[in-house]
Amino acid sequence: MTGPSPSPSAPAGRPTVSIAIASRGRPEILDDTLASIHQQTLLPEKIVLVVPTPQDLPKKIWSDRVETIVGPNGLCVQRNAGIKAIPPSTTYLAFFDDDFELRPDYLQEAVTFLEANPAIIGISGRELGWNTTMSREQAKQMIANYHPKNQFKSAFICKGKHFILYGCNMVVRRSVFEYELFDENLPLYSYAEDYEITMRLVHYGRIGRFEGCVGVHLVTPSGRVREIKRGYSQIANNWYFLKKGTVHLREPWATIRFWVICVGKTMLISLFNVLKRNPSGDWPGRLKGQVIGVFDIFRGRSSPQRVLDL
Repeated sequence: MTGPSPSPSAPAGRPTVSIAIASRGRPEILDDTLASIHQQTLLPEKIVLVVPTPQDLPKKIWSDRVETIVGPNGLCVQRNAGIKAIPPSTTYLAFFDDDFELRPDYLQEAVTFLEANPAIIGISGRELGWNTTMSREQAKQMIANYHPKNQFKSAFICKGKHFILYGCNMVVRRSVFEYELFDENLPLYSYAEDYEITMRLVHYGRIGRFEGCVGVHLVTPSGRVREIKRGYSQIANNWYFLKKGTVHLREPWATIRFWVICVGKTMLISLFNVLKRNPSGDWPGRLKGQVIGVFDIFRGRSSPQRVLDL
């Protein structure tokens, strides 16, 4: 079974864009995202899929622009493998989660905007949905029905929460990855890897959200880590960033934020959902992971890698 016939990519001499996708255990969902990418008005030069096993590969046969790498396991190491498979001559490198639906002009809008703004090093787009119950067809319909309400439909926002790249959809100048890669000390789902690399990439140029790139993140739960591991990573990874210095605040505010927000607020949310008996997920498991994470800090044994033992 074959995917859609590709349309022309960027002409010779024009800026080029390639895509890296890390996936695990969701070949059918990956096929749907590849279908979305192959409908782009500007097709990528190369699409690199990085998966742990052959069983994770897409079921359909796609164009020869799709390259697969089998072996690495863990979001950061998989993304780094994708980066290394894309030549430095490529102008832009896009990262998408395997359950992200793109508006057909996403890549074209990203390249046009970044070409016009050389001081900007990376962008994420506008996410219309964040819903674990949404189908792919509903996501497509949401994109088709989206019409910006104001004249600033292509605004660039680089303040507040939009200062951070969102790992599910981001486009970065390929050249910067000659100097920085994702931190492979963050195993498995690599919680907050997008925040951490943003804190390093911002030294090379501006970063923010560009409203002209539109998509829907389906947040499909399958293939994710157990909640005890997620809870542990929420504490341990942020503690690691604090000790490493890849945070957006100076001391003492960085440490205060860690204990108030990353620990206090995060654990209160989990506790609230446990007491409420929220059926949306394994909240007791997440809270247990967070408690273990805090105890590990006081025992002097906190490390993102410790999540592998849980």
